[in-house]
Amino acid sequence: MRWKTWAIRLLLLLWGLQLVWLGYYFAPEVRDLAWRLASHHTGAAILQEDPFYRWVRTLAGIIPRHATYVFLDNYEAGKEIEARYHLTPRRHILLPPAVPPDFLFFTLRQEKATYLIIREGDRSWASKKAVAQSPAFHEVPVPGPGLLFRVDYGRLLGRFYD
Repeated sequence: MRWKTWAIRLLLLLWGLQLVWLGYYFAPEVRDLAWRLASHHTGAAILQEDPFYRWVRTLAGIIPRHATYVFLDNYEAGKEIEARYHLTPRRHILLPPAVPPDFLFFTLRQEKATYLIIREGDRSWASKKAVAQSPAFHEVPVPGPGLLFRVDYGRLLGRFYD
């Protein structure tokens, strides 16, 4: 009988120590959590921590609603779908990062795209040097995990040969 009492006390003591440790571990976040619960902003916390989400929301404020943009990204990453969702009324064209410069320029001119969005991943994109040297591209300084270029498609030749 005596050993059962000690076992229960030991279990309660360990449980109490665990609660104290959790309180110490999460103490810095308690103020933020209390504010989010009081202001009913609980769902936005995860999105605000994602740098890609913040970057795309900034792009949505820069790119006009009637504009067309070309997005260089791997479809497999899933970021293109998220970007398309947040930039919805704008016309969207997806190209892979390995697209040759002549086909990129042809697409930009043919579709009359005024913006080029490049999500920087672990791989470099093939048209980087051609875009940097062309006078038709003007980089818009937006901090984040990608690049935004304003495109003057009238200055592109727009010829593409295989």
